[in-house]
Amino acid sequence: MRTTLLILTCVGGAALADDRAPMKNGTYNDRDKAWTKFAILGVKLGGALEKHPGFTCGPPPGTGGFSTQNHSCVKFVDDRCKDRPTKIHNITSSADVPAGQSCFMDEFTGDTFLDRKHVVPPLQAVRIVGTNTSAPLVFQLEYTFAADDLTAGSNLGKALIGKYGPPASDTPPVRMTWRVGDVELRAACRTIAGEHAPQGEFCKIVVEDNKLDDVERGIQQQANDDARQHSAPPPPPL
Repeated sequence: MRTTLLILTCVGGAALADDRAPMKNGTYNDRDKAWTKFAILGVKLGGALEKHPGFTCGPPPGTGGFSTQNHSCVKFVDDRCKDRPTKIHNITSSADVPAGQSCFMDEFTGDTFLDRKHVVPPLQAVRIVGTNTSAPLVFQLEYTFAADDLTAGSNLGKALIGKYGPPASDTPPVRMTWRVGDVELRAACRTIAGEHAPQGEFCKIVVEDNKLDDVERGIQQQANDDARQHSAPPPPPL
């Protein structure tokens, strides 16, 4: 399983220089209410990726381990990480996992490592993912934590319903989903069955605004096109 993940990382998340043009983010006042409703541990969608206190972000453009795709920041909330440094970058093989003691996240896949050992179930953490732009905004938030059932009567289910109201859809005891417009919050627990069930003994909440990502990518593309036109050579004599 791990070999497959590493191959996908190598193909899809190779370290790249950032040749995207500077851009100005759009304004999204109409979406802020939904982002605020679905905030997790005080973190909400729509903010500048690298301006969240307590989070460690992946490498900057043009440096080793940088990837434009799934550019992320992480805050480990696992007790095992209290006295360990936090590290995050894109890897292409197991040799890229940091040496020594650390809590580490592969920026591309979100896999976690404790002192170089791949950890399943994953380390408990909050991960924020930025738009694929030169001025990334948080469009996805992932919160991984200890396993529980997702039912109306479980501790987790009661806490979620108390905060967000009745879910838009649910599949007890493994899934609940809430939506406000285009913004979605999905909770999932113990989703791996059979002989590999112990690897799935965790829960994950994902908050996502793909419309934000699409709009910001469009702004970035326009900025790239404008920059290319401005840098074009003068026309030849006609």
